[in-house]
Amino acid sequence: MFISFEGIEGSGKSTQIELLEAALVAAGHKVTKLREPGTTQMGEQIRDIFLQDTDEKVDPITEAFLLYASRKHLDQNFLRRHLNNGSIVIADRYADATLAYQCFGKGLEREFIDVIHSKSDLLEPDLTFYMDISAEKSRDRISHREMDRMESESIEFFDRVRNGYLEIASKNPERIVCLDANRSIEDLQNEIVNKTLEKINAAVG
Repeated sequence: MFISFEGIEGSGKSTQIELLEAALVAAGHKVTKLREPGTTQMGEQIRDIFLQDTDEKVDPITEAFLLYASRKHLDQNFLRRHLNNGSIVIADRYADATLAYQCFGKGLEREFIDVIHSKSDLLEPDLTFYMDISAEKSRDRISHREMDRMESESIEFFDRVRNGYLEIASKNPERIVCLDANRSIEDLQNEIVNKTLEKINAAVG
């Protein structure tokens, strides 16, 4: 099973990924995590390029090509291999993020991404958890740390990204579980673990 977590910065994805991994391992499942872009040797190099601060203009088309280069390489060299070996794979972001950030956030045409995505022949998550918080809450949660190029974008940008995520979730209710990330860590953990186990049991059944 392939599970992804989505959300803007500070939404609590990393915490819930760790908690879900621990719960699944305790239940006897083999679990592998990935972050996107990244994970593979090439992917991590692309991640560094993608997030580094620069005075150069970085077009959203350039960002999309970098992201899909990493994603295709990840799919081919990591994701399918671990799924075929019986692991549950948990991803910190995947293709929904490109739609939310580059299309809704930066105005890149959806049709452009649709073409790249379809030609890349990528796997789709079986289950996605979208952690929803406001752009203001996001900024508050990450204000204590040094921000990378994407985290330094404006509140207005993250408002657009959030609205994009909400639209993506509304159009994919069979796959995406939309969660209020202002809830307690424990409440979120319980819902995420229960929905994941339900999905696993349904797949087995």
